[in-house]
Amino acid sequence: MQLLCLITITTGLALSVVASDLGSVMRTGHMDHTDHADHADYGGTTMERTFTQYKPLPVGEKALKSAGWTKHSVNHCDPDLGFGWTEDAAGATKSKPLILYTTAGGQPAGVGTVFLGHGRDKPLPAEQNKWSTAKPLVQFAGEVDVAHIDVAFRSGDIICSGAQDNLTIGDALIVNPAGEGRYGGGPKMNLPLTDTEAAARGWMRGSCFDGMGWHWFLDTSMFNGKLSWKAENLFPVVTMYHEGQLNAMFFASTINQVSIPIIQSNEWEPKALSSKEMCMNMCDKDCTFSPPPHKEHSGPFSTMHIYFRDHKSVTCDSKLKCGITMPFRANCCEADFVV
Repeated sequence: MQLLCLITITTGLALSVVASDLGSVMRTGHMDHTDHADHADYGGTTMERTFTQYKPLPVGEKALKSAGWTKHSVNHCDPDLGFGWTEDAAGATKSKPLILYTTAGGQPAGVGTVFLGHGRDKPLPAEQNKWSTAKPLVQFAGEVDVAHIDVAFRSGDIICSGAQDNLTIGDALIVNPAGEGRYGGGPKMNLPLTDTEAAARGWMRGSCFDGMGWHWFLDTSMFNGKLSWKAENLFPVVTMYHEGQLNAMFFASTINQVSIPIIQSNEWEPKALSSKEMCMNMCDKDCTFSPPPHKEHSGPFSTMHIYFRDHKSVTCDSKLKCGITMPFRANCCEADFVV
């Protein structure tokens, strides 16, 4: 029971909020960053989800078929995401909201999930709703007040040409890849693939967790390497880096997406995070997430981690001082920071 409690607490810590800009153009601002240079393949040969549970995710069409996932819109390849796959044949659901995408050639093309509003006015804060998908490839089987956040792993002709390349997972992370195109949606956001890019683009570095690496957050009201500590300004995707390279990401919701902690988490982390627990993803004594005036997006926060390599291969530097040391190291910061 004691270990279970510890895991529950640290699951909360694992929240890092994702969203960085990809691209070689190193600039800062609230504008959409769509340019990016050629990057090498990131991640390993496996994908996982869910902090502390580390459940494997199928990589590519062949693995998805073997795992029993359902392919949607089989006769239409979307030029930004390819084809969507869900665990439930009905589509994305409350208990299984995760969507994996593949190219026409059968390679990974992206990942997405559904944010539920749970009676709030909107599932996402108004400041972040523009990053949601205007016309989802996979419909949600359930309540109406939902928002889809999709992240593409690739871009260009490779999505629908039927060709294959030598990239295992991809060479990009693009939120809302359709952008302001044919569906009239909001801007796209290219996320950084390295911590150097993240810093140059105004992301703020948080703390380090074994299995994840260093968390990086983006405040879309500032883009200056700092956070306003207002929940509505947190970009809904958080990135994590190990030895400077992309290792993982997580979707961050300002609304609790968990039905029953641990028992029915709906593929989000086993429990939602309070402001204090969310702050354990940071190395900043000033951290405290104040609710917005309308209080609809004030937490508790839910997170959904996606790992691009075996979590066991990632550990934080032994010189760091960590708020959690057993059964793994988490909330790790430089020694001069009092955790």
